[in-house]
Amino acid sequence: MKRRHCLGGAAGALLAGSGLAWAQSDAALSALQLAQRLEQRQRELNEQLPDSMRRLGVPDLSLQLLRHGEPSQAWHLGRRERSEDGAPVDAGTVFECASMSKPVFAFLLLQQVQRGRLGLDQPILDFYPERFSPAQPAQARITARQLLSHSSGLPNWREGDENTGPLPLSFAPGEGFQYSGEGYFYLQRALEHLLGEPLQTTAERELFQPLGMSQSSFVLSPAIEAQRARGHAEDGRALPWSRYERANAAYTLYTTAGDYSRFLAHLLRPRQSGPGLLSAELRTEMLAAQAVATDRQPLDRAGQALALKGQPVKVHWGLGWILNHMADGSRVAYHTGTNSSGFRAFCQFNPSQGSGMVFLSNSLAGHQLWQPIVRQWGDL
Repeated sequence: MKRRHCLGGAAGALLAGSGLAWAQSDAALSALQLAQRLEQRQRELNEQLPDSMRRLGVPDLSLQLLRHGEPSQAWHLGRRERSEDGAPVDAGTVFECASMSKPVFAFLLLQQVQRGRLGLDQPILDFYPERFSPAQPAQARITARQLLSHSSGLPNWREGDENTGPLPLSFAPGEGFQYSGEGYFYLQRALEHLLGEPLQTTAERELFQPLGMSQSSFVLSPAIEAQRARGHAEDGRALPWSRYERANAAYTLYTTAGDYSRFLAHLLRPRQSGPGLLSAELRTEMLAAQAVATDRQPLDRAGQALALKGQPVKVHWGLGWILNHMADGSRVAYHTGTNSSGFRAFCQFNPSQGSGMVFLSNSLAGHQLWQPIVRQWGDL
């Protein structure tokens, strides 16, 4: 399997010049003011998104908002492929969500913690015998908590063959931060060994079916292939189709904006989405700060707290999620996604407000659409 995962990019200029400032927290608004604000935001999105897509060369996108813990307004714009005969995008269009695969896998792992099959702070070597090369005694200290919060010491990806290449630790487990797709893939292999089944089977039974995520899969299937968008480079060129026939927890999830919003809705209002998927205790643990991302700056976001107890705001990682501290005391969990096969994605949710958004695009220029929205409005 050829890896197509990457990170990076600068923001564009969507909505620049509109002169509106939405930094004030929704919590401070009356119901009427909030309704007026939402109407204004939706009107601007309707007016600006199509023009910005044309300017940036983004063939299609799906944007789904959540309010009061439930999916609400949605936009499905453009075509699945930049060509005259490209099918229009709709609610059923499937995208690669890239690194937004990681929070979904984190959820699946925490379900098994809930059932007592492993512990968050239990060494992986207790139940999975794979040894790194070169041999490193510190591997015996690596836990699921460290892998989910990128504090295990593993690199983003190993060099050479993805199964046999060297896998050195950059620092002692639990004593630093380094974003690591390799760590998620390692934890996936451990979970598959523990359960005796592939990740896709677990995901279908434990998450996709219970939440009605019928168009989500970690592996390519005929149904997914029939509905998926094609990725594009920033210059508009169509890129080769990916074929993820083996699951990788770090980046191979295919999904729709609607399906992913069902996942966020369960995190926002778990008791409204079906019992038993994840306990309130583990949901709280998932969204608690576990590690400081020392190599990252806070996301540029309206309403974000500029200082916390007199100290500069740091970027924290939970179990699968990045965390932003807001000026009203709430916390926004989010994740980005970029696959070099031509996809950019973003999602966020605010448990205190019951709000969230899912953004999926089939262009490496897609970040120039979602970043300005978050910078100007913060929490949609």
